[in-house]
Amino acid sequence: MKGLVRKDLKLLAKMDNRIFVIVLYAFAISIAYFGNADIYALQSTLFFSLFLGMHLMMTLTYDGMSSWKEYEMTLPLSVKQIVGSKYLSCLAVLPVSLIGTIVIYIIRWVVYHAFPVDFFRISIILAVTMPLLWCSLCLALAQWIGYMNIQYVRVLGMLLALYLLRGSKSIDPGSLTSVLRYPVIIIILLFGIVALSYILCVIGYARKK
Repeated sequence: MKGLVRKDLKLLAKMDNRIFVIVLYAFAISIAYFGNADIYALQSTLFFSLFLGMHLMMTLTYDGMSSWKEYEMTLPLSVKQIVGSKYLSCLAVLPVSLIGTIVIYIIRWVVYHAFPVDFFRISIILAVTMPLLWCSLCLALAQWIGYMNIQYVRVLGMLLALYLLRGSKSIDPGSLTSVLRYPVIIIILLFGIVALSYILCVIGYARKK
């Protein structure tokens, strides 16, 4: 499993479309400095963590192009281990999401001399949940619609991100901070979604084996 995780992470770092990826990350980070309103920091971390999940799931397209699954099925690993390695890859990039979120808020604090603690706590939650949720969605779908078709899901994700950017400006900050009152519920929901995704992924992978 360690070798599969390492393969995904190396592929993540050596993709051909680096300029496109860099532009996406630069755009996500720049949102934090559109103005001194705290919502911009939240939008920036939302996009950053979402793009990180999208970036990792680009490896599925590469797997499809190289017919990786045909080789993968010859490995002395069970279906559960092969599928589990994808989720471990997602967990491996979460520190990047957390560090990026912290850096965004530190720079905003230097520029605007303000540090919204509640928004920061929500951003930390997003830094963990967004990559996990996006990867869970794509991994489950990939086994049923094909690795190559995940690129179309990514396009839908981009459109969703733009919609969130437009709509989040009108969100009441009080309704956002109220989420912090229910951390246990958030953890249970996240675990349930990831577990359901894993089960669907295992069933879909075994169906094609």
